[in-house]
Amino acid sequence: MELSAFEYAALRTLTDPYKSKGRSESANLLNWFLENIYRLDETSADDCICDKSNDKGVDGIYIDHNFREIQILQSKIRQKSGATIGDVALKELSGTIDQFKDTASVQALLDGNANDELKKIIQRENILGLLESGYSVKAIFVTNATADHNGQQYLSSHGEINFWGREQIAKAYVDLDVEGGIDESFSFDVSYVDPLTYIVDDDVTAYVFPALGRELANLKGIEDGSLFSKNVRLSLGRTEVNKAISSTIDDNEIHNRFALFHNGIIILCDKANLDDGSLSVEGYTVVNGAQSLTTLHSKKDAITDDLRVFVRVIALNDDKLARLITRNSNNQNSIKPRDLRSNDDIMLRLQAEFAKETPEYALEVKRGERFDGVEVISNDLAGRMLLAFDLNEPWSCHQIYKVFDENYAKIWSRRELDAYRIVFMWRLFNIIREELDNIEERPLAKYTLTPYFLMHVISVVASKDEKAAAILRDLRKNWGDNVDKFLDVSRMIVRGLVIDLNYHVNNVNEDGYFDYKSVLKSPVSVKELTSELVSSFEKDVARGKAEGFGTEL
Repeated sequence: MELSAFEYAALRTLTDPYKSKGRSESANLLNWFLENIYRLDETSADDCICDKSNDKGVDGIYIDHNFREIQILQSKIRQKSGATIGDVALKELSGTIDQFKDTASVQALLDGNANDELKKIIQRENILGLLESGYSVKAIFVTNATADHNGQQYLSSHGEINFWGREQIAKAYVDLDVEGGIDESFSFDVSYVDPLTYIVDDDVTAYVFPALGRELANLKGIEDGSLFSKNVRLSLGRTEVNKAISSTIDDNEIHNRFALFHNGIIILCDKANLDDGSLSVEGYTVVNGAQSLTTLHSKKDAITDDLRVFVRVIALNDDKLARLITRNSNNQNSIKPRDLRSNDDIMLRLQAEFAKETPEYALEVKRGERFDGVEVISNDLAGRMLLAFDLNEPWSCHQIYKVFDENYAKIWSRRELDAYRIVFMWRLFNIIREELDNIEERPLAKYTLTPYFLMHVISVVASKDEKAAAILRDLRKNWGDNVDKFLDVSRMIVRGLVIDLNYHVNNVNEDGYFDYKSVLKSPVSVKELTSELVSSFEKDVARGKAEGFGTEL
């Protein structure tokens, strides 16, 4: 991101989308910051912000459970070009966070005349309980300006304030190239038909007509997928739908009926013009019909002039409406929650970050996506690994829909979640899968939930060791030798855990049957088994029979 984007005149491009929420400009900047830098979803970002009179200097509160921090957010916009932030505003912020220095101060805030929105956030986030459990308090200052000499000096001596000025934000921002599509023009021959023209309003017009299959098969961007960049899923290969389309194309005797049993194709474009038997489109993308077009392209030599497909061309310049059309129109294959999330900013930002920060890996966010020369991690697997390791809920990892539905926000909408964390999970997961061969009960070794259960146990073991926990809190900073060592130690610990798991299973089997299918799906049973394995491991470390994270790190 260019620094010029934070000049006041340009800044409105970032903040204007939030104007409808009726907040101040500075609160809008904070909203943008939380979604684009902290990577929160819209609801989570809204929940953080309080922007009413008598907010006691608090523009928002974010709980960073990863670093065990209560973060007091404040945002300020400078309208004058070249304006800076001095120590005065930062001193005021120091006074603001003093209101959260201990439980007595927070209780006084709750008993005082602070606005209700601030009080509700304090109560909802259980700030009193977090302080009692040892959470520290940090201040986050967000601005479109830079810190002057006095401001920098104050920041250097007050570590409880994290300054996010234009330079820091621009460096951390991951740009999303989500426009995609084909930035060219294309003309459909409609001389044989009068397209149905539906003027929705001044900004949206739709055209419906049976397009020639040969024309559709030659659309640019089918082979490399760029034509389908906004589709919630790409071509899925040899699915039943694709096979049916292919067999129909092979039978040219029914080409004239093809349009009758095909769901049609939806093309969104920036502009469309119907004139003299030709419909020309500019800046277009296909949001429904990737499978059909891919199949048509692969079989284009078999297409006759009789084969036609109903097409809806929709000319619009409204991203929200475009996303709604995309979401609601995909119905040839069953749409899964993962598909509906594939164009979310959180997914796209993570995928872009992989390309930028860990180019030897790629994050697959759409079914049918293809990558060459890199190690591919699907986001459904990534979500389950995060659910097991970070959120300690391995018993839900067989329910993939939860990753993109009810658990979506708590899995993906977290500041600490980045490409490094997902790659780390992938490497640990592969280590665990290799060690599964040592589980004696083979059905248990092959059971879907077993590797996620062991990831969870490793997470619990690591959380009890400060050196290991410090690495996990900031994987980006520790990337390289520290992370490699952590994974090496994890392999040794997993081997020990597998031995103890074998003992547990054999001991249970003496009196009956170890019902792993029920145990690994039960939160209570998982917690009991985890406690037993961790306790056994800790005893081995104390007796010198095993090496823990602390010893090796």
